[in-house]
Amino acid sequence: MWRFDQGRFEYFQFDEIRKIAKFAVLRDLQSTTHKPLIEATGLPFRPVTDAYLPWRNYGRVFKTAMLVSSIGGVAVPTRVAQLLADDGSVTSDDYFHFLVQAFTDPHPSFQEWSPTSTPRFPLLFTIKFLLARAVVGSPVVTYPEIVGAYAKSDFTGDEGQVEFLGIAKKSWTFAGEHRQARESIQVISQISYLSATSAFVTVSLDADDALDIFESLQPIRGKQELESDREIIRLASLYEGAVADLDLDFAKTVLDEIVAAGFVEGTRVERTHVMLERNGAVRSAYFAQHPTTKCDFCARDTALEYPWANRILDIHHVLPLCSGTRSNGQGTSLRDLVPVCPTCHRAVHRYYTNWLREAGRKDFVDAEEAKVVYEAAKNDRKKI
Repeated sequence: MWRFDQGRFEYFQFDEIRKIAKFAVLRDLQSTTHKPLIEATGLPFRPVTDAYLPWRNYGRVFKTAMLVSSIGGVAVPTRVAQLLADDGSVTSDDYFHFLVQAFTDPHPSFQEWSPTSTPRFPLLFTIKFLLARAVVGSPVVTYPEIVGAYAKSDFTGDEGQVEFLGIAKKSWTFAGEHRQARESIQVISQISYLSATSAFVTVSLDADDALDIFESLQPIRGKQELESDREIIRLASLYEGAVADLDLDFAKTVLDEIVAAGFVEGTRVERTHVMLERNGAVRSAYFAQHPTTKCDFCARDTALEYPWANRILDIHHVLPLCSGTRSNGQGTSLRDLVPVCPTCHRAVHRYYTNWLREAGRKDFVDAEEAKVVYEAAKNDRKKI
């Protein structure tokens, strides 16, 4: 089964990838010691020892994330890292869809990679298979089903709708070891229309939107470099063209929700944010774990005011607008979500728009700043 960097979930969270990218643009990741890297990112980079540098244990993480390549003993930041370092220029949907299209089996960050091998695209296969399953009415898919379909179909990931809809209707299973494959799928479940548990992945998309996204996905190919690190540089240089071809408008799923959610412009960043907050599987999981009827923003209990209504609260994502939900070994994390009534939710989004405009920014720097601004909005409301 395909290789991935096992047990490194916290380093593949979109907000953390942005922090690593910012560091990589300013400092050499290959020669840095633990202290400045830990201070800049807040990540542990264990073990912290003077015996060797973080690069020894985490160089492959940085390469798999398409952030740097080792050229002449220096970690050279890729085009992807440069864009991620600019707050608001890249959404989690943009980044992970690119990673899906660029990640090969084997990947050039692993020793098994060869410039003469014919690559397969396991994560692209995964997304296409999930989208196809959503179209045929089976949006909840287990990891053994995904891995089994990949192993037994011999698909490369380049096949079209007809082929994928065909295998989506079949039954698949896989009994072998597939931890690395499962973890890689949980990592890309930070995409706004996906959610994951320890057992399965759910697609929350209208069938037409699923087909539109499917059609815009293509493996990133081209003439491969002879050396793996230069191949990573080459692949990353194709980011902007690959993302420009993606259809992530979610026209049927959230088109009417953008303005209703309180946003004015309907930018790509805002669409990603709204799509995540309208993800039905994430919303259901949140309220199953937190069965509250009280708005976190205004403290009104909607069950008391509207006893005839069955839960009218929204979920609000308290992270930068470009970010998806975090993921871990148990699946999609719910810890950055809060319940808010629809009116407060729109007001919070308007507050964000005004705050960012006044700050001359496209998005918040990180999760900490996003949470500070959310709390500021709550406090400003209390003053009225």
